[in-house]
Amino acid sequence: MNGLLIVGCVLKLCYNSSEMSYSRSVLLYQDEPEYGRLLKFVILVMPAGLMVASIYLGSAGDTEGSLALLGEALFVSFIFWAVFPRKYQVYDDHLRIMLGGPLAVRIGFERIRTVEVTRRPGLTVNFATKIAGAYVRIVKKKGPGIAITPRSNELFVKNVNEALRLWARDKSIGMPLLQPSRTGG
Repeated sequence: MNGLLIVGCVLKLCYNSSEMSYSRSVLLYQDEPEYGRLLKFVILVMPAGLMVASIYLGSAGDTEGSLALLGEALFVSFIFWAVFPRKYQVYDDHLRIMLGGPLAVRIGFERIRTVEVTRRPGLTVNFATKIAGAYVRIVKKKGPGIAITPRSNELFVKNVNEALRLWARDKSIGMPLLQPSRTGG
């Protein structure tokens, strides 16, 4: 039941944040999440443990129990695949957290208040992939913030803040985000 709730919340977040069209955006910076040892351990041990238990029940003659645990192992593996981030991307007008397959969380710059490296706990949607003292918090104007753990917190925040500054400048003077290239001809 909790797994369905988690997947539902992630899908709702992905759907609601992708209402805007970002198809013409330019990728400025990309970082990968740093997975901590504990999370790697959980990701490997939980499905493996369910598989071992499934094999044990199957060998003991409990086919129903074996199939149920096999289904749970596959379901847990799917949840891990779907909700853990693969990349954190900075575009010229939004941030994108790439999840499993086609799933992604997009946060338009118009919805972001600040992006900071912090050690303070806070109420956030957690895409952090390690237990860390410091993490990047994306504070939104409305709704809960988002916590992430890129490989380099400082470099990620520096790139986001530069992109935010350029976006705000271009927006205030009415410039388009993308300048079409013009060649003489």
